[in-house]
Amino acid sequence: KQESMWNAEVGIKSSLAEDQILLSASVFYNSRDDQQVETSFQLIPNDPASFVFFTDNAAKGKTTGLEADFRWFASEALEVYANIGLLNAEFDEFVTPQVDASGRDQAHAPAYTFAIGGIYRHESGWFGRVDISGKDKFYFDVSHDQVSEAYSTTNLRLGYEADRWTTQLWLRNAFDERYAVRGFYFGNEPPLFADALYIRQGDPRQLGITFDMRF
Repeated sequence: KQESMWNAEVGIKSSLAEDQILLSASVFYNSRDDQQVETSFQLIPNDPASFVFFTDNAAKGKTTGLEADFRWFASEALEVYANIGLLNAEFDEFVTPQVDASGRDQAHAPAYTFAIGGIYRHESGWFGRVDISGKDKFYFDVSHDQVSEAYSTTNLRLGYEADRWTTQLWLRNAFDERYAVRGFYFGNEPPLFADALYIRQGDPRQLGITFDMRF
């Protein structure tokens, strides 16, 4: 069915201390009828080849949330930032062949997300950056009740910028955090083919160098 949605949002943007501090925030609410939902399930028990993906309609769903952004230019060399998101996204009514999700949080809708960090630029051209981001646990899918774990990752960057080129040494997921981005729950292992959770992990720690030339 076709989905329809009512949406309302209000926000504010402000600058303080002669534009050294920038603030913005917004709150929002939306209500959906015949909400289109991507889901999956196993058509035939004991047959993992019958695992399918499809789009279904939930009767109603609603979402409320807040997004806020803070940016502080502490000096000409140092910039610090923080972002936060709060979310309450749930189904008013949605029943699948596997689970009754009525009143339950929607899939991939963590209650909070955040990102904090800063960058320092020296007048000589050297710079360093730290970024930490994370999110709360969330349901993997509407076809089952399996959830992820809350996690955070840290990215580091050290570089040098000249007039026409920039080189950077970067380290992503510096502490090699193990975290899940997708989860599937179905029977895949003989002889009983009992339902089990199969997780796709996020990227592990990565180290690299980037060189950019401007013409």
